[in-house]
Amino acid sequence: MKLLLSSSSIFTLLLLINSCAGTLNMRVEVKRPALITISQDIQSIAVLNRSLPFGNPSIESTITLEKPAQDKELSENCLRGLVDLLNTSNRFKVKRCDNVMFASDPKSLTFGKPMDWDVVEKLCTEYEVDALIVLEYFDTDFSVLNPGATAANAIGNVINGNQAEVKVTGTAKSFCGYRVYYPKTKSILYEDNFDYKKTWSQSSTNPIEAVAKLIKKNDALYDVSYETGQEFAMNIIPLFYWENRDMYKGKKGDMERGQRQAIAKDWEGALKTWTEVYEMNYKSKIKAKAAFNAALACEVLGNLTDAQMWVQRAYIEDGKDEAKIYSDIIDFRLREQAKLKEQTGE
Repeated sequence: MKLLLSSSSIFTLLLLINSCAGTLNMRVEVKRPALITISQDIQSIAVLNRSLPFGNPSIESTITLEKPAQDKELSENCLRGLVDLLNTSNRFKVKRCDNVMFASDPKSLTFGKPMDWDVVEKLCTEYEVDALIVLEYFDTDFSVLNPGATAANAIGNVINGNQAEVKVTGTAKSFCGYRVYYPKTKSILYEDNFDYKKTWSQSSTNPIEAVAKLIKKNDALYDVSYETGQEFAMNIIPLFYWENRDMYKGKKGDMERGQRQAIAKDWEGALKTWTEVYEMNYKSKIKAKAAFNAALACEVLGNLTDAQMWVQRAYIEDGKDEAKIYSDIIDFRLREQAKLKEQTGE
């Protein structure tokens, strides 16, 4: 019998597991800055496909019988994934350029010459945006991992009277490069390569059938192309994540009351309760726990400066490693907050 747990059930289970310890596991929603910083001056962008190859067909495309239109379709799917994820955030107002341009590298395998600024300015004016995100090159590859050896192994199993079921694995990869053009300063704010891959598996008693099932090449490449765009988008917009934090339990009195308030998501009430415990108590151990929990409440409420003040008090009162570790976490988040302000103005 299989046991299936929802996310809420898992969280409840964590609370039960910690019920015998001195702390409870709580979750905090944390906003992380984008890995790639794009100035907050840029509020609107257009996405352009400039990756269409125009050189002679490669040996690879001849062998695999890829359709000439596939290059455009896959790169367009990549940008579809990019735009779809960008639209889940309020960081940018996003538009798609109708134009599809040839890559400056004929085979679309690497960066070529940047776009002329006259063209960049014209496109930004046409689409009424501040900047362009340009897919400069795009290529894909699909491979089955050693299918010959897999088939030989299956035949050997049949000869020896063993079960002949085999598992075949294939990998789809994409290779691309992006530039971000900002016409106001005539500067390229970002230029770098971006790679992504995904692996599929199929099992069958017939190795040829397994490979045949696996090698739905078009489906695999379409999936990887779309996910490549989404993966890149995740690098240029701030995202929210859930992180685990400890909270000291209260066995009785106001410490226990603060715990119940926190579980009920009344964090302002919990902060008030723990502040009063800290101020009214003379025992360093209790003061340290109250200060630690007050720091947690401040973090949840978005006041990281006060969170750092409280966790420092917790460490001074009792010298626990937990407070020192939490202090380092808050320090890191304060540095991230400075980057967020640079990216979003928040």
